Amino acid sequence: MLIVNGEVFQRSHTLDAGLGGNKVHFCGVEDLTFSVRTGQVRVCEAVSGRDLADFGLLQVAAYPRPTATLLSAVSAYLEHRKRPPVNAAGISAPTKLYQLLLLALKELPVPATVYLSRKLLDRSFGELAGQLGLPFVLKAINASGGRLNFLIETEIDFMRYVDDPAFAKVAFLAQEFIPNNGTFRALVLGDGVPIVMHRCSTNGSHLTNTEQGGHATLFDADTFDAEVLGVVREAARVMGYEVAGVNLVQHRQTREWYLLEVSSSPAIGSGAYAEAKTKAYSSYLRAKLAETSEV
Repeated sequence: MLIVNGEVFQRSHTLDAGLGGNKVHFCGVEDLTFSVRTGQVRVCEAVSGRDLADFGLLQVAAYPRPTATLLSAVSAYLEHRKRPPVNAAGISAPTKLYQLLLLALKELPVPATVYLSRKLLDRSFGELAGQLGLPFVLKAINASGGRLNFLIETEIDFMRYVDDPAFAKVAFLAQEFIPNNGTFRALVLGDGVPIVMHRCSTNGSHLTNTEQGGHATLFDADTFDAEVLGVVREAARVMGYEVAGVNLVQHRQTREWYLLEVSSSPAIGSGAYAEAKTKAYSSYLRAKLAETSEV
């Protein structure tokens, strides 16, 4: 078995003696690594490189930061591999890592993504560039609105953010950069996707969020690619959200689509096209109220 954050047990030999010859391994939460690709997910213990699902049992013994940030992703992975962890339920956060891991396990298209702890991150540029290609994106695991999201083209770029004391406590994801002509935000309301917006940068940045100066255009959802909208609805369903904002992007060369994020609290009454979004939301609420009154 593997005990995460179990230093107090590691100093005692009593535990091994009471497990009938079963071997106990220990690691800190900073020793976990995550590799996420569509349909291919691995969560490993960095010292041995062993997949967490190869252990007979995993228990979380203590919760120093950033344990709670990572537990949702660990739990989803081990549940998928039929190895439910002990002491992990209800002590987690729905981070970008958790979302991407869950979507990838359901074989929905996501950019290749790697999580390494700060202990491992500062010497990982070569490894990340090899896995993800250049440029790649370095983004905070919890940030939104395009904040703490950087395009990495060289090792100098990478070390600038990794070494910056202002970011010393930020948990970063490294993610494949998908060349694109802008991102799309689809608003899911129940079974429908009434709003689809296209957002593009106006200043040459890789960021297209309207909070970062991006320009938004409203598309006709009724004539938008039905297959893509099906992926959008499935992404919201996988996350368990009836109201969601789904961000996705189309590769400029291959024309393949990738999911970037599924937000449970999309901006409806603010931001671009707030009136159209509010109107669609009002219609959705009226329909839900009608359903409730019929029950």
